[in-house]
Amino acid sequence: MRARTGLLLIVSLELAVGSAACTSTSPDQPGVWGSDQASLTIADSTATVHILASGGCYGSFGEVDQRIPVGAFALAGTYTQLVGAYPGKVQYAAKYSGTISGQRMSLTITVPALQRAFGPFTLASGVTEGWPACAYP
Repeated sequence: MRARTGLLLIVSLELAVGSAACTSTSPDQPGVWGSDQASLTIADSTATVHILASGGCYGSFGEVDQRIPVGAFALAGTYTQLVGAYPGKVQYAAKYSGTISGQRMSLTITVPALQRAFGPFTLASGVTEGWPACAYP
């Protein structure tokens, strides 16, 4: 009987640890990462980041059409600036690089056509920051 109780305890512990690992937010699972400067939403196979502009709205955003891996990463994507003139936005090729360690992500967006890098942003898993798009005249 004692051996059976020990076995049940081990199985229960393994199930508890396994379920905790499955419920944590990792970058290859849908979820949100955020800070007071940027907000990243990860869907099944895409990621979208909004960058806060002055006035409490986002004036640019970026997209990556693949999963963001744990550890160091460098991924191709797009960077879009919202503007007032038609068509209302300008899109550029961009590189998303950074690292993910535990519940923290460092993210830098490099836009060669603008000769500019945005970030690095330090994002925390589960932090939701939502801003409306800036309304440009």
